Amino acid sequence: MAKSSSHFTDALVVIHDNEHKFITQTIVTGYNRSEMYIEITEGMENVRPGTRLHLLIIHPDGASEFGGTLKCVRQGIYEIPIYGERIRDARGAARLPLNAEALIKEIVVNAATVSLRDPVEVTIENISKTGVLFKSPDLRFIIDVVPRIEFSIHGKETILRAKIVREQQNNDNSYSFGCQLVFLE
Repeated sequence: MAKSSSHFTDALVVIHDNEHKFITQTIVTGYNRSEMYIEITEGMENVRPGTRLHLLIIHPDGASEFGGTLKCVRQGIYEIPIYGERIRDARGAARLPLNAEALIKEIVVNAATVSLRDPVEVTIENISKTGVLFKSPDLRFIIDVVPRIEFSIHGKETILRAKIVREQQNNDNSYSFGCQLVFLE
């Protein structure tokens, strides 16, 4: 087990079913390391106990992919035993759709933090255990810049830092940026 497994409480989790269809994105409200299960409080209302799941957990030490099964619901808490942590290289990590609105207020350039005069509104298109893809409607970023990406999941503020490693221009003249995750705050 990776050393990161002790830090899942308050981490972002993106959950898909066995066919990789999006179910929910939420925050881990509890984690039992010895019995290897997480607890969440929302987003699983229409999922039957016993359903096999794919989970991507973004935690302070990085990101981890797991298999899981919805075990039970008690007093509004969903328990999901997790198993089979997968370690893949950057190209092998599954991309999971997120489509979350976010803000970039500062970037790191050549080890110096630069505050932007006006926050840039972006959309996080997808996320994987190694990276994130976000779309900017009109502002281009430079390769190797590390933006501080702020967004909210179910009222919980989340911050990602990710190094931009590639850029693509979209048909609508917006730009998408592929980033390698640096860490989560």
